[in-house]
Amino acid sequence: MLNINALREWSEKHSVEKRTIKWFWRNLTSYEQEEKEEFLEVFGEDFNKLNLKIALNKIALYIDEWNKDSDSSYGYDYVISYVPIVYNGEKIGEYRLLFTLDGESFDDFFVIY
Repeated sequence: MLNINALREWSEKHSVEKRTIKWFWRNLTSYEQEEKEEFLEVFGEDFNKLNLKIALNKIALYIDEWNKDSDSSYGYDYVISYVPIVYNGEKIGEYRLLFTLDGESFDDFFVIY
C-alpha cells in the first residue's frame, strides 16, 4: 500500500502550503499588471481581492516520464500544489505551483475556466 503520509510530511517539511499561497498572491499581481486585458475579462473592472477565496486544496506527485517518448515532459518527477480560484463565490480557475522532489519551486501557472 502506498504511504500517502510521506507526501504530506514532504509537503510540510517544504512549507508547500505557505509557499503556494505566497506565490499565488505574487503572481496574481504580475498577472494583473502584465496581462491587463485578460485579467479584466476574468475578474471584471471592479476587481476586489477581498472577494477572492484562496486556500490550498490538494497536492499531487507526478511521475513525469512514464512514457519516455512523450513530448510534454519536464524530464523529472515533481509535485504540484493546487489552489482553486474562487471569486465572488464562483470557481473561475486554479493556480498550480510545481516543485522538484528537492522542494524547489520551478514553475507555476493559472488555469482559467
